[in-house]
Amino acid sequence: MNLKGIKLYCLFVLLPVLLHAQTGTISGLILDSKSGEPLIGANIIYAPGKGTVTDIDGRYVLNLPYGNYTLKASYVGFESVEQQINLQEPKVTIDFMLDYLTLTEVEVVGDIARARETPVAFSTIQPKTLQEELASQDIPLMLNATPGVFATQQGGGDGDSRINIRGFNQRNVAVMLDGVPVNDMENGWVYWSNWFGLDVVMHSTQVQRGLGASKLAIPSVGGTINLQTKGIGARRNVTLKQEVGDNGFLRTSLGYTSGKLKGGWGITAAGSYKRGNGWVDMTWTEGWFYFVRIDKDLGNHRLSLKAMGAPQRHSQRSYKKSIAEFDTAYAHDLGITNDQFLNKPLNLGIKYNPNWGYLERYSINESGDTLHADRNQVSGSLNYYHKPMFSISDFWNVNKKLYISNIAYLSLGNGGGTGLENSASITADGQMDLQSLYNANRYGKYNADRVSQGILRSAINNHVWYGLLSTFNYQINDILTLSGGIDLRSYTGKHYREIYDLLGGDYYISRPNQLNANEDPKLHKVLGDKYGYYNDGIVRWGGLFGQLEYKKDKFSAFINITASYSGYKRIDYFKPKVLELSDTTLRIGYSDVINYNGVIYDRNSPGLEFAETGWKYIPGATIKGGANYNINDNMNVFANMGYLSKAPRFNNVYDNNNTLFRDIENELVKAVEVGYSYYNSKITFNLNGYYTIWDNKPADRAASIRIDDETYSVNINGMDALHKGVELELAYKVTKQLMYEGLLSLGDWKWTSADSARIYDDYGNLKQVRYFDAKGIYVGDAAQFQTRHTLRYEMIPDLYLKAAFTWFDKYYSQFDPLNLDPVTYPGSFDDEGNPRQSWKVPGYYQVDMHAGYGFYLSGVRLDIRGSVLNLLDEKYISDADNNDSFGGQSFNDFDAKSAAVFFGLGRRYNISLQLSF
Repeated sequence: MNLKGIKLYCLFVLLPVLLHAQTGTISGLILDSKSGEPLIGANIIYAPGKGTVTDIDGRYVLNLPYGNYTLKASYVGFESVEQQINLQEPKVTIDFMLDYLTLTEVEVVGDIARARETPVAFSTIQPKTLQEELASQDIPLMLNATPGVFATQQGGGDGDSRINIRGFNQRNVAVMLDGVPVNDMENGWVYWSNWFGLDVVMHSTQVQRGLGASKLAIPSVGGTINLQTKGIGARRNVTLKQEVGDNGFLRTSLGYTSGKLKGGWGITAAGSYKRGNGWVDMTWTEGWFYFVRIDKDLGNHRLSLKAMGAPQRHSQRSYKKSIAEFDTAYAHDLGITNDQFLNKPLNLGIKYNPNWGYLERYSINESGDTLHADRNQVSGSLNYYHKPMFSISDFWNVNKKLYISNIAYLSLGNGGGTGLENSASITADGQMDLQSLYNANRYGKYNADRVSQGILRSAINNHVWYGLLSTFNYQINDILTLSGGIDLRSYTGKHYREIYDLLGGDYYISRPNQLNANEDPKLHKVLGDKYGYYNDGIVRWGGLFGQLEYKKDKFSAFINITASYSGYKRIDYFKPKVLELSDTTLRIGYSDVINYNGVIYDRNSPGLEFAETGWKYIPGATIKGGANYNINDNMNVFANMGYLSKAPRFNNVYDNNNTLFRDIENELVKAVEVGYSYYNSKITFNLNGYYTIWDNKPADRAASIRIDDETYSVNINGMDALHKGVELELAYKVTKQLMYEGLLSLGDWKWTSADSARIYDDYGNLKQVRYFDAKGIYVGDAAQFQTRHTLRYEMIPDLYLKAAFTWFDKYYSQFDPLNLDPVTYPGSFDDEGNPRQSWKVPGYYQVDMHAGYGFYLSGVRLDIRGSVLNLLDEKYISDADNNDSFGGQSFNDFDAKSAAVFFGLGRRYNISLQLSF
């Protein structure tokens, strides 16, 4: 047989064998088990020296003949994981979740909850989900994809969003950035415009509902939002992203991580720039973001230096208006008749923004000729701020049992917001008539000196905030872990009003209620001069915390105890100065001359000090605990309970006259939560219920009451509420390509108290007692019903289409409890004497659509993504105040015509292209 015949013979003999030796594809992701972040460059080995590494998305692909294999996933700093597989089909998907070899700052400082171990209700937004769905929204709006969360854009300005969790607004939701609290130290609010750009460097985002897993003494009544930024990756990576959106929105972002360099160094840096015109009229925005982190490993220490900030300016829509001013057809649908419309411009559209006007700054020369100038749009509500944050950290793995972290941080806030001093008339199209103010200020018939009567002022809120967070974690033995530490903070907020724009005039003279008692009342005020008020709010905070954790086999538990001590002090630079004598205290203003015991005292007397309060210290404490039991490999149950005694905020301790509010009481929170979870390769199911009692809830700000032509501040500090509900989360992998996610949140939140507010004068005399009754009234300002359904279909790897449907209902408008006074406002009660419910906002839905495709081109990863938010252009009311008279209406009927509202944003889009290499 010749050679050719031998070859043909071998081919026919071996053909059945070759046909039988089929090949299949094993693919999947290798992820950080704590954050869900992909591990780039992780190794996946199927035989000695044979395997591959993951790409920029943490994805791997192996093409192998059918057979049995042992796959081993490994990554520097993580524990390796092995899994056996019998490959007998064309495609198999296996994902690996790797744990850290040692404790990290994310685990110790960030207090990240862990599935089947931490006994609290929580939801984690994976970085991939953030990239697919954020579409340049504020971060809180993304969190509407988690149970119990209600977030809105309020007036529609960039960064002006707010968030409620389980009916508690963000003053009572702890927001943590890399373990450091960022809620305002005076009023508890979170200004999201200060945190633009975080998505570029986000490592993980986790919402813990209820008292949560944080060890610190923080105001987590409704929950905790944990934001963790990226550290240094194992490999160098660069990303460049360009976004384009509706209404002229453009954003460019750049990120870089060096990977681990020689000598234990590492650098992560990022920057972003955005601008846009805004969906709502005249809500333009412009902002920058920068982030730098430098790490250095020194033996068992990792030193980290971090700096970040987001200087920005954006125009706002600050004031709610009646429904008919926005849309008369919508008002008619809600039963508002034509004769109930206000005598104002109507049907201006849901994009209508009353907080701006046109202005031409013309001049008239000596010949009387008018020299025209450009006619510009001028915002009457402009926010500008820069809050850089710096930190230096030492993360110390002392040994296998002990981990210590120390974080020292500094935050410097500078900026404010503008507003109109003295109201302007309204033009026919509903805008501020700034032109009339300019005309009167500059060329008024009886204003030869060009004294400005109406101006734009700026409310400045600067602060210096520094602190130290020191934490240890000690593993006593295989089942017990002890952790604890200290939380020290010092905060000084400087608040004053300054002249921002004289609107054509040369100077401004303070009104009688705007005077600085220590200067000439006739002093001419020019740009940048302070007037109206000038004070410091000073807060000192000390906290101790300790936690003991137990974990053995299927059972885990913890108990946490904290103690805090809050100190408040106020300095008022506009009140008369104070002179302390041995037997009395003199208050001396600019024109005061006092004869005391034959001695003349005036503003030049030595020893004068600015008016300041003493320190008011208030203790607080928390005790909470919980347990988790893993029934089997798929099911677990948990329960937790806690008691929180929370010191009032600064604004509920001192009023604007340096007077200490009387009858101050700590807020008391008692909470119980139970939950059940089920996991397998196709389904994740979480169900939990909560029951939270909140006693002595203070008002967000002091109310003002007129008595005998005098204005008094009153602090409401006796309202009680009960928040209870059920929350459900479900994720179901229908097929390899199709994923369904759903949630349902059913809340029942009501006020349970009838109480009184006592009004005192400056000398401690009781002037009046105001009674109010809110018992049985639904808590307003957040929807108590929420459901969301999401489908994600991945046709081929990295080509996806996602649709999300969200519905909110059982939403009652915000209300003022003092309006529920049976004597002053008898119309606030029904015929049986029960308080009337505030107006119920119509339920609404929103459909969002997302799509994207990722691929490699010459070694560069390209991701093209697009989103359409509010795809069906649903018209809905997102925010409402009950019986709101600020906009000029006089109805107090607890219905639609009596409410002031913001409409939600209509259809928007965002398209992005990202390059990674």
